[in-house]
Amino acid sequence: MGSFRKFQADNIFTGTEMLPANQVLICNADGIVEEITDVQDAGDSIEEVKGILTPGFVNCHCHLELSHMRGLIPEKTGLIDFVFSVVTQRHFPDEEIAAAIATAENEMLQNGIVAVGDISNNLLTLWQKQKQQLRYYNFVEASGWLPAVAEQRFGRSKENYDALSKVSNSSIVPHAPYSVSDALWQLLQPYYQNKVVSIHNQETVFEDELFFAELWGFCAYVRNDETGHFVL
Repeated sequence: MGSFRKFQADNIFTGTEMLPANQVLICNADGIVEEITDVQDAGDSIEEVKGILTPGFVNCHCHLELSHMRGLIPEKTGLIDFVFSVVTQRHFPDEEIAAAIATAENEMLQNGIVAVGDISNNLLTLWQKQKQQLRYYNFVEASGWLPAVAEQRFGRSKENYDALSKVSNSSIVPHAPYSVSDALWQLLQPYYQNKVVSIHNQETVFEDELFFAELWGFCAYVRNDETGHFVL
């Protein structure tokens, strides 16, 4: 058992249940969990730790490239003012942005985060992700509600996607239903296959109203007048 490490804590959380303190988690030399067993069967060389042992956390929706804006925008001003502030105030010197990105990643590491779903609109995080300190899945956003700019916006996203895909798994994704033209949707669709897709959706009351108006409009369109059933 020399190549194994054994840990006992106040509790062990398996991801589905909390185990009592008499359980020991055993990992191999690569840090892979081999088993969880009773302390009486675990042998010697058990390392005792305070607190709870738990699987690593996942930050499912991160904007790492905007770490330098932390605390900059007032809270509770509404989505429109928030987005406007992000767009108009995000431009800082690259060295300040890089330092904030490194600080934010270190904070995630210190808080037990091991994997991140990161919304990416540029390549400012690329150098940090190349260090492989966290496992990232990059959601490379595309937006543009004017059909005339669809090719340009897609091309820029594709360049970011190609670069980020070299260091971690990535997808090209639409920003939101209201910010992507039909032409841009068509360019994005081939990149959905076998990929995880993220979209900002129904974040405000106004988006709910738009969503349900479109939904009921569609339902009214496909309703069979003779039977009253919805048909496709």
